[in-house]
Amino acid sequence: MEKADVLVGGPDSVLVVDDTALPKQGRHSVGVARQYCGCLGKRANCQVLVSLTLAKDEVPVPLGLRLVVPEA
Repeated sequence: MEKADVLVGGPDSVLVVDDTALPKQGRHSVGVARQYCGCLGKRANCQVLVSLTLAKDEVPVPLGLRLVVPEA
């Protein structure tokens, strides 16, 4: 995180939190559940990932990516 701050940090930088849904079928992938899938625009079986990126101008630096595991 400190290297990212040196590369693109400062008062003009932006911390971007974004979700990504991956449509999935079957029961063998972790975190698959019937939930809202943004790329399909409706509820469907999918995995949801949340990413954290630090950006300044046109330079993004990915900081983290997590799989959201539904309670069910």
